Amino acid sequence: MDNVDQALIAFINCEQLDLQNGSILLINKQNNKQFVVAPTVPVALGYCKTFRTISEHASVIAANIPQLAGQEADVISVLTMVRDAGILTTAESVAARISSQNEDSKPLAPTRAFIITCDRPLAVRRLLETMLQTSNLTRHEEIFLVDDSRKWLNADENREAVEKFNLASAKNIHYVGAKQQKQLLDDLISALPQHESAIRFLIDRERWAEQKSYGLARTVCLLLSVDKRCIVMDDDVLCSSAEAPHSSNGIAFSDNTREMDFYADEQKALTSVIKREMNPLTGHAQCLGMTLAQATKKLGLEELNAESLAGANAPFLGLMDGNSPVLITQNGTLGDPGSPQINSYMLDQGSIQRMLAAPGGHTSAQANRCYWIGRSRPTFTKMAVMSQVTGLDNSHLLPPYFPIFRGEDHLFGAMVEFLFPQGTTLEYDWCVPHLPIEDRSEQADTSSVAYKGGIGFFSKYITDHTNYEPGIALDTRIEGLCLLIQELSESSNTGLQTLLQTDVSSTNASRLKAISAQFQTASQNQAPQDWLNYLQQGANELSQVLQISASPSKIGGIPERMGDGAVLDQAKAYAAEFAGALRVWPEIRDAASAIATN
Repeated sequence: MDNVDQALIAFINCEQLDLQNGSILLINKQNNKQFVVAPTVPVALGYCKTFRTISEHASVIAANIPQLAGQEADVISVLTMVRDAGILTTAESVAARISSQNEDSKPLAPTRAFIITCDRPLAVRRLLETMLQTSNLTRHEEIFLVDDSRKWLNADENREAVEKFNLASAKNIHYVGAKQQKQLLDDLISALPQHESAIRFLIDRERWAEQKSYGLARTVCLLLSVDKRCIVMDDDVLCSSAEAPHSSNGIAFSDNTREMDFYADEQKALTSVIKREMNPLTGHAQCLGMTLAQATKKLGLEELNAESLAGANAPFLGLMDGNSPVLITQNGTLGDPGSPQINSYMLDQGSIQRMLAAPGGHTSAQANRCYWIGRSRPTFTKMAVMSQVTGLDNSHLLPPYFPIFRGEDHLFGAMVEFLFPQGTTLEYDWCVPHLPIEDRSEQADTSSVAYKGGIGFFSKYITDHTNYEPGIALDTRIEGLCLLIQELSESSNTGLQTLLQTDVSSTNASRLKAISAQFQTASQNQAPQDWLNYLQQGANELSQVLQISASPSKIGGIPERMGDGAVLDQAKAYAAEFAGALRVWPEIRDAASAIATN
């Protein structure tokens, strides 16, 4: 087979036009080449979204389309014609584009580090103790503790812990409690009285006193770090890092799920990994704010070639070039996963085998909540979520967080992608210990695998309407984002219910597909019965759920006895306020920067 046949290729960045004569016109948006094909060809090309050789693509297509089973030679013939017509993209061309940087690099912005906490003074004291053992804190321009505690006694303990830390540390921490946050609120309202309602929606603690305001504290961090690089730490981590227990070579470009390993308890987890000399704050600052070309070199990949992209997510890379900014950095977790479910049916086979081999197998692994979750090599992804330590390049105009409800990280990630479609997220191949003080064993939710909805349907609406065309001005994108969310606020309850049902049903359909595939693999491998039972029960549940309309009142965090109509009305009201806040967010950021300067 010739060298061309060994080239890595993929099907990306193409428009499809129905010619109304039984044919489809494919148009490559990068080189404007076009080619007429039969309607079945785009279906087959849908399986060519990762960089593989033509023969590898043919095998995947034949395995997924029953009508083509055993016809790999014919598939190769068609793929060769499509490739020769200039419709397929080569990994070689993408590697060259990512490696080159046309714009002059600018100095990295200073870093500001933040700890966010809410009523966990024991965790704060433990974290501060580990920070005292950490070098290089003086490299950060400022360090803050943003305290969202609702109990005054806890807030007092946190403030005293900061004061004690400052007596022993070469770098002081600024305490930002209720008083300081109220001062920031008042100063912003004084500077922008016409935008008082928007400011209060985003950061007024009194407005959200009865709600779990997960996003509010993160927005405060953004306002205290305008034009800086912002690194945010949860209070129940340790300021230390460890190598991933499993490693692989190179760098990945993928949205695949994280890998996992499983431990009997925290002590076993901590002694099973190799501690790194570098603390997580310094670790995040390494590549945060760099261009993609700079970051790949910083991570040790001096030359990015076609072979480096084997198996990579081609549509994601099709948006990137060497100037793409690393806007967000994440890391792996060692210990508690931070969420009730780990969705074990989504794991790769290596992680599943480790889970089944752990003491007690799948059942114990689900219940004891002590894991490594992360990447075995540095991985660039498109959509950011959140890790227990997160880097945010706030020298770019990042959006605010939605102040309440879980899922604020997914909504933030969707908005960042909408505003900066050529940007990227980097997840490092090291992890940070996440060891909650309180017992979370009862939080493990293994009874249900079904998705019931949340503000995630806002996220889906945004990603479904993201324009990936380069060159669109940021101001235009901000206004477009505001209008999208405003559209949601002005939709009928019926329309909003349909959006929610679409989000819930599509998510559960994806879960059913994944869990069914895992059941088939587990059956072939004669897996333990408890794992097979879990998968079978999950498939049965999802099959039943897909027959039922989603109920807004069943979304997590919704007050009891609140009917579906009331939930939708409230969602629209919140969307209207959030759209208004987004529209004036650039002014709020500028005012916050001026307040900090003065």
